[in-house]
Amino acid sequence: MTGWRAVPEPSLDGYQVEWEEEGELLVSRRNQLFRMRAGSAPTPIGVFPASSWRSRISRFRPAQRLLRFIYYNVLKLPDGRLFASFDKSIGISENGRFARIEGLVRPCRILRSGCALGSDGNVYFGEYILNPEHREEIHVYRYRPASDRLEVVRRFPPGHVRHIHGIHADPYSDYLWCVSGDLDAECRMLRTRDGFETLEVVGEGDESWRCVSVVFTERAIYYATDSEFQRNRIYRIDRVSGERRALGEIDGPVYVGKALGPDVFFCVTAELCPSQIGRSATLWHVDESGAISACASFEKDALHLVYFMVGTLHLARGPGLGDRFYLSGVALKGADNRTFVVRREGPVGS
Repeated sequence: MTGWRAVPEPSLDGYQVEWEEEGELLVSRRNQLFRMRAGSAPTPIGVFPASSWRSRISRFRPAQRLLRFIYYNVLKLPDGRLFASFDKSIGISENGRFARIEGLVRPCRILRSGCALGSDGNVYFGEYILNPEHREEIHVYRYRPASDRLEVVRRFPPGHVRHIHGIHADPYSDYLWCVSGDLDAECRMLRTRDGFETLEVVGEGDESWRCVSVVFTERAIYYATDSEFQRNRIYRIDRVSGERRALGEIDGPVYVGKALGPDVFFCVTAELCPSQIGRSATLWHVDESGAISACASFEKDALHLVYFMVGTLHLARGPGLGDRFYLSGVALKGADNRTFVVRREGPVGS
């Protein structure tokens, strides 16, 4: 059989890969964005607005992590502009800078890979706020590229969900999938094909439906749980039958995933919650048969996870590179602020 391996890419150390497609990468460093083409140095293409003191202090990596002075999402729109979420702000690229998009009911983050470009050409995302005790109303937003303002397209009533983990576009259909958490009754997997006017429940009611990222292939929908208490698992939902099948257990909660053709990848986060086994962020591979295997693992570093971020492996958005992809580390020993390229190895084992 063949395996996958994460290999350091020293030329990208200090950068985080945000977008990947053949012939071009978009990479970030603090609040700056750069374009990289084969054999060329990074070319500045945009700066997200920030106060001078935050910009200065964030040159020190622990301070950058403390302030969450990072891009969470970068999406290339059909007109070539870039939609981005940075810390708790939303912006659109205009002439080398990002202009803030107004319309947020309150500041909120979009979890990494948590916004989606719909088949209608609009961007959709949901609120991710702490919302700890008295659950407040939670909003889903739409950004129309011709507009300079967000609009609310869905309101989940108080107590219905704690927050939105992500909205994901299925490239093989017109569906947008929306996932929420955190308590059992708040764990929901929903989908819509009319811009959130109506919602169809795929599953709900316990931590087996609690996830952040949904990944699509031609034959199936995959997700890995973000369970705090139950053992985390990878699931496959068949497109034809709708049958859900658990493929296997993994070592912790998952925030991000992606597909490379029929191959699917999920990144466990070193969150150190009750369900976690060990202290590592692990990259898991799922092949077309449903077999799962670990490709790489990095231990959480010594800095406090509440203040200086949990240990995560970040994946780039974009059409992809066909035979490889980039992986960026945060708050991990030997991998913080470093980038790796993940490739398929030759035949191994027997």
